Amino acid sequence: MALGIAAWLAASSVAADETSEALRPCTRADLIGTWAVIRFGTAPSVRVDPADPHFHPHQRYVFHTDASMRHLTSATPVTREDHRAMLAAPSTSTWAVDNRGRLLVQKDGVSRPDVGVCQVLVVKVVDPRSRVSGLPGDLLLTHHDENAQPIARRLLRKLAGFRE
Repeated sequence: MALGIAAWLAASSVAADETSEALRPCTRADLIGTWAVIRFGTAPSVRVDPADPHFHPHQRYVFHTDASMRHLTSATPVTREDHRAMLAAPSTSTWAVDNRGRLLVQKDGVSRPDVGVCQVLVVKVVDPRSRVSGLPGDLLLTHHDENAQPIARRLLRKLAGFRE
């Protein structure tokens, strides 16, 4: 998956010059709930260790109204039992969204928050290179390295029927 949103959108049904119309910054209200990663990609320059949980293909995020957060990664599809076990474990992260739509995740014992650019799709985005289309309301979460270069992008879709 191309990391540049303009490139991703240019290859889709949305023109690159319409990028600002296809996305808007996330708000706190957008995130509350349970989300599954439906598409994940890294920059070509990023070395991926398949054993590193950050790169597992199956990921689930739960953003609670009390600002606690849970993130589950798995090499296999997440089951309802996995989801229940994640919710039963103590939360070790809190989250917030700043006025620019950036997602700030503070993990216990870590001095600096993890910062990701969080955007909401406002139109359907079809990428002919993928079987997964982005739908209005989906989240695009982009993480950058220390030099502000994009390194990973996740497309998240809200799940219904899961207890937050």
